[in-house]
Amino acid sequence: MLHHCTKLAPAKAAVIWVLSVGCLALTMLISHAFVAQRAENVALAQATDRDLLDLTSSTLNIRMSQRTIHPPKHLVKAVVELPHVQAARAKIAPSPKSAVLEDDNHNRALILSVLDDGRLQVHVLDDLDFEQHVPFVTACAKDRGCAYDRRPLTGGLGCVAICIQQSLDPGREP
Repeated sequence: MLHHCTKLAPAKAAVIWVLSVGCLALTMLISHAFVAQRAENVALAQATDRDLLDLTSSTLNIRMSQRTIHPPKHLVKAVVELPHVQAARAKIAPSPKSAVLEDDNHNRALILSVLDDGRLQVHVLDDLDFEQHVPFVTACAKDRGCAYDRRPLTGGLGCVAICIQQSLDPGREP
């Protein structure tokens, strides 16, 4: 009987070791997700201490996110819905949930997000009258076929973000 128990002891130890390593890996993954979310929130909060965004000198960069970004309410100057604009979902990769439009110094101007029901919403983080750009964005999204373009980065939400970027381009004729 004692001989039988000693044969099982290394197997039990191996199972316990595998479970311990698995729990440690799971804990690390969860903590990484929390740290990443916290870093995004801190970066958005620091946007209040930023230099003024100068749209007259450069176009904005687009950064896509697989997570829906919810900026702190005190940073949001306006929320604008894009009712007649649709963004296709990617077929071969996860569809992005948000697009951040920012300058070269990471000063954020807008956050474009896909809501759970598929509607598009823009959080304006700068003193900018975005409402006047909505007709251009709507026409651009229709012309580019954003509702049907399923490419991972330049289609769907990326396509709409490119239209917003073009609408805010200082070289564009009004």
